[in-house]
Amino acid sequence: MITLIIPIDLQYRAKDILERCKNLLDIFGLTNINIAFGHNNRNLNEDNLFFSLIKKYPNASVATGFFYKGNVNSSILRNRAVEITKTEKICLLDIDIWPDISLILKYSELLSKNSQPFYIIPCLYLTKRGSRLLIKDLISKKQLIAKYFSYSRKEFLHIASPSSITIMNKTDFCLINGFNEEYKGHGYEDFDFLIRLAKLHKKLEVYDDFIISNKARSPLFATGFRRALGMLSLVPLFEKDIAIHIYHGRGDLDKYKKSRNENLELFKSIHSNYCSQGKRNDPTLITDFLEIVRNHRADLEEYSIFFDNKPSHIDRFDTFKRRLRFLING
Repeated sequence: MITLIIPIDLQYRAKDILERCKNLLDIFGLTNINIAFGHNNRNLNEDNLFFSLIKKYPNASVATGFFYKGNVNSSILRNRAVEITKTEKICLLDIDIWPDISLILKYSELLSKNSQPFYIIPCLYLTKRGSRLLIKDLISKKQLIAKYFSYSRKEFLHIASPSSITIMNKTDFCLINGFNEEYKGHGYEDFDFLIRLAKLHKKLEVYDDFIISNKARSPLFATGFRRALGMLSLVPLFEKDIAIHIYHGRGDLDKYKKSRNENLELFKSIHSNYCSQGKRNDPTLITDFLEIVRNHRADLEEYSIFFDNKPSHIDRFDTFKRRLRFLING
């Protein structure tokens, strides 16, 4: 058995989060997959609605308390959720990830076979349009993935590989002391966690560009620590085992940027000593992915979308207002 670890804070987007909780519980409620929520109880009406919702599902449990004020602290919530978990296998998830039973069971089974000590699953972020189609059952996840590989733009923002979606053993979670609770708000707590997990199993390649924090639209163009961690999710990427992230707004954008910048500085202060003096021949993941394709005798053209790394473009915007705003601000 495996337990999903999901942080919940209803300070923002309460109605949206509760709807996604219900969808997740409805889908997993009749399975042998457990769900452990880490819940920051602010004693809002929405918190009471959350309790009323989860008590209907016997495979759901919650670690709840007023753990902090201010910004959401997903690290605290995940740590509290793991503490009440009774299964050895866990899956780190967010409430905005579309429930996919087959994907979780596949990698849970591989973990049981000791194929790898953990698995990091790539995640495809949807636009409002793509999310609406999926939520209203106008398109399946399989059809969405096919659209992505066929260069459709309107449904997708970008793909994250690595992502925070990790299937692993609870023992390892405890060995590395879980998530660092100093990270507050959004950003970098997942990278920090994955770096320590990879180091535990001696799977982290460190070069002199490690601390670089450059984003890339394509997962194959990742550099620095994103490249080092992305290397660990290349096989799921090749197999097109990709999770789906439903669109949501960011709330207070100033607070979002502030917390992300502060978390980046914390991240750098902790991990800058990992840099080595060595340089790699290919600072991206392109060569490594090509080797996987060759070893499997696969058709490279089938993965050509991964080589599209152009920056945000007008064809990425899925509504007229977004296109217009892009042109005005361009």
